[in-house]
Amino acid sequence: MAFLHVCLFVYAIGGDIAVYYIGNYLTKDDLSLDERLRVRSMRFIVDMSARTSLVLLLPIGFTLATTFGSSIRGPLLILIWILSLAWLILVWMVHFKRGSSLGERLRKIDLIIRYIIATTLLCLGTYCLITNNIIASDWLSLKIILFGGILFNGIWIRNIVGKMHDSILLAKSNEINTQQRGEDEIKTHQSLLNKAAFSIWLLVILMAFLGEVKPF
Repeated sequence: MAFLHVCLFVYAIGGDIAVYYIGNYLTKDDLSLDERLRVRSMRFIVDMSARTSLVLLLPIGFTLATTFGSSIRGPLLILIWILSLAWLILVWMVHFKRGSSLGERLRKIDLIIRYIIATTLLCLGTYCLITNNIIASDWLSLKIILFGGILFNGIWIRNIVGKMHDSILLAKSNEINTQQRGEDEIKTHQSLLNKAAFSIWLLVILMAFLGEVKPF
């Protein structure tokens, strides 16, 4: 489990860095819009490594936490594994059905799940940190809080990507002024995406530090 945890950490941060660099091609003025969108389509494939890793880190993390005194074990831990694997299947269905009406419905369900899990993790981590119940190690409780923060950051990214889709449609317009407005919005959205990416990297690094050093 510890080995898988390390591998998933590498694929999560590596995939996210790749998505960051691919996304920056959208703002290159020396490339045509069609060429930039062709490169952008790669991002959806590369991003699946980060999304898959993020989902699997949840049950593996709770499994490893039993070594450090977590009382989330037995049937409850098995339930976390079952729900996580079901969520992973949903994530891949969203990817394969992207662009269809079914894919859009699945995407909304996935978004609701992310809100629920992120909120649950923030509440659980805060409760454990304050009371030392369920999980006694403060560093582990803080990792749970940070994981919830990463999920909320991902929701923020999805919101920006949704707005960028509308801006791309503007950039495809035959009207020069509308095209320029779309291009300007794309640059603005990409700048926000870069900030969100740096935030995720910082949160992931903090989680890695806490897990390896266990400072408190």
